[in-house]
Amino acid sequence: MGFSQDSRKAMPAGQKPVVSLDEQAKFLAGYPLPPDSLLGRVQSSSAGKVHAAAFESLWARYNEHHFTPMREWASSELTPRILPTAPVFYFFSGPDAISAMALYPFATDYLLGGLEPVGGLPAPDSLPRNRLKLALNNMRTSTDVILSYGHFITNEMKTDLEATEFRGVLPVVLAFVAMTGGEVLDFCYFRIDQEGFAQDTGRSNADGKASGVRVTFRKDSASPQQRIHYVQANVADDSLKTSGSVLRWAERFGKGNVYLKAASYLMHGPSFSVIREFLLRQGASVLQDDSGIPFSYFQNGEWRCYFFGAYTGTLDIFKKYHQAELDRAFRVAGVPLAFGTGYKWKVGESNLLLAIRQVPPRAEPIAPAGPLAPEEPVVITRPSY
Repeated sequence: MGFSQDSRKAMPAGQKPVVSLDEQAKFLAGYPLPPDSLLGRVQSSSAGKVHAAAFESLWARYNEHHFTPMREWASSELTPRILPTAPVFYFFSGPDAISAMALYPFATDYLLGGLEPVGGLPAPDSLPRNRLKLALNNMRTSTDVILSYGHFITNEMKTDLEATEFRGVLPVVLAFVAMTGGEVLDFCYFRIDQEGFAQDTGRSNADGKASGVRVTFRKDSASPQQRIHYVQANVADDSLKTSGSVLRWAERFGKGNVYLKAASYLMHGPSFSVIREFLLRQGASVLQDDSGIPFSYFQNGEWRCYFFGAYTGTLDIFKKYHQAELDRAFRVAGVPLAFGTGYKWKVGESNLLLAIRQVPPRAEPIAPAGPLAPEEPVVITRPSY
């Protein structure tokens, strides 16, 4: 994964050189920078060296066990069945842009949402050494859970992301873009008005009132620009009925591909019905683990379903959300999944349901009616294109 070394513009004598956003993102991601660059010198400090080595190890592990297997699976199983450039709706994501980029590498827009703060980006070279060390340590803590297990715990993540100077989602998203080899071109804060229009407010969030932040990047100089939009939003029914501007904003992107992971089974209950109906209405496809939208919503003849991995039940804290019909579907039609995802993050314990909207709707049963008899063999077939 290469990166641009042309990170400083020519400056008049005596004026401080300008550090590009791309160089800042690569510093946060632990990429080795040119030693004569401003952040290259910061990276050569003891805190910078520790951070770079730690992130290199994190990326190597994540790339081997998650990113590359996810990319390969998406190439063969997901991309051929969807419009790959369509927007991706990934609410309940927090800062987990890296999973969406792995599965949907050609999307023009990624719409992420969560309760975590939007955050800011102080210049790393402006921080005292002790504060830089603490900020980098905390950033590794914030990202390690995602890179190790593929999901995060909202309350803990929200606390971690506010602890030091690299606050909020923005620094993590920038680092994830750099880790995947992308080039950061720009970022901009925005506020969403009541009509659902984004009003750009620039690179400063001094008053802390930004609804979200948009990061513009590209894979390389020959690739088109892509955008990651993160909005801090409570999508529970009570909040959306009071102010549903975030959904009006998201709707303006048109139909897209919905992705859900480790969503706490919130849409299995009555308190998150508005976001559930929005995603079902807006999605041309839905890719999710069992914690997303209940399987029953995809059994009305409007969706064709594919099953990857194994349904091994829920964690004990979510056992009331066990889905018997989903269990039966995976036993009949599930095919292997080469990576772990969601709460059951180990390979062999994870599941993904891919639901593709059918036009016109048609019922396609996935298994014989009635429960499987214990002695009845389970037929495993790979879905045909």
